[in-house]
Amino acid sequence: ARLFLQKLWKIVGSHRFQSIWWGDDGNCVVIAEKLFRKEVLGRRGPLKIFETESMRGFILQLNLHGFCRMEGDSLVSASIEELQAVAAAGSALGKLLFYYNPFFQRDYPHLLRMCTQS
Repeated sequence: ARLFLQKLWKIVGSHRFQSIWWGDDGNCVVIAEKLFRKEVLGRRGPLKIFETESMRGFILQLNLHGFCRMEGDSLVSASIEELQAVAAAGSALGKLLFYYNPFFQRDYPHLLRMCTQS
């Protein structure tokens, strides 16, 4: 369980990946689905990050680790600049997914140990 969260923490904070990042306030994870499939889940061999190669399997892992998908009104965490940048990038990114876990926050790595696997 910890390994998934540690890997996720590492890639969300890494500048090497354009498909996943922290929301502006650092309390949610933003995933550009189409690019994420190719950039992260599409890795093979020693470059492979997660056990699963499917988006469905990855989202299942998020849900098992206490993440919930943010919809509609809860997207106020994205700034105008962030949304404009995404719009400018267009279809290469694919649909944006926002996931939240109260114990998975950018500035509070010590909270990771509070995440439980259901």
